[in-house]
Amino acid sequence: MKIVWKYILHFWYVAINWNIWMAFFMVYDNIRGSLKYGSGTFGPIELRKLTIINGEIKESSRYEPVSFYMLEKLFKAFKKISDNTSIIDLGCGKGRMMMVAPYFEFTNITGIDFAKELCEQAIRNMQKKEPEFPNIQWQVINENVEQHEINSNDSVFFMFNPFNEDVLNNFLKKLEASCTRFPRQVYFLYASPQYQQLLLNNGYAVVYHMQKMYLESIIAVKDY
Repeated sequence: MKIVWKYILHFWYVAINWNIWMAFFMVYDNIRGSLKYGSGTFGPIELRKLTIINGEIKESSRYEPVSFYMLEKLFKAFKKISDNTSIIDLGCGKGRMMMVAPYFEFTNITGIDFAKELCEQAIRNMQKKEPEFPNIQWQVINENVEQHEINSNDSVFFMFNPFNEDVLNNFLKKLEASCTRFPRQVYFLYASPQYQQLLLNNGYAVVYHMQKMYLESIIAVKDY
């Protein structure tokens, strides 16, 4: 009964802020995707209710999972562009992206989030995926992305507006320094790209764009 109430609240939230057709689509998408991927990731959560590690709530967005529709579109498009099988979710929340990624041939999956309880839920969700995908490697890191140590082979990042422009800019600076030392091609799979211009200002080029109703996502790439 609790999940039904969450769907009702979500329906009216979307209907009021966007429109009723968007509300029907989002509820349908969440139910369809949850059943298809066995994902227990639905339901927004305010950050003030969570334990935050080394971060400011005012610099980040409340937890709200990306739509399955946008995830599927992004992953299908990316697989036509690159054969990279590693991906990092910046602001992974409960791990929805991580749970869907193995179905699209990603085998090395990392989630980063500064909310302790969300990371714990992401770990539980990924443990459920292990019997179905025994060969994948995954990890959930509970830390602020601004403190995250970028590895020399980190090349594919996913975002669903997890934090503000300043945090993203700081992360891009760290990524730039890493790529200067270890040149490589970097991709951002960006759902609801609120700060797309920041990527463009940093030399990224949009190679894929999708828009359906109010849902929008891009893939941006930079070759160092």
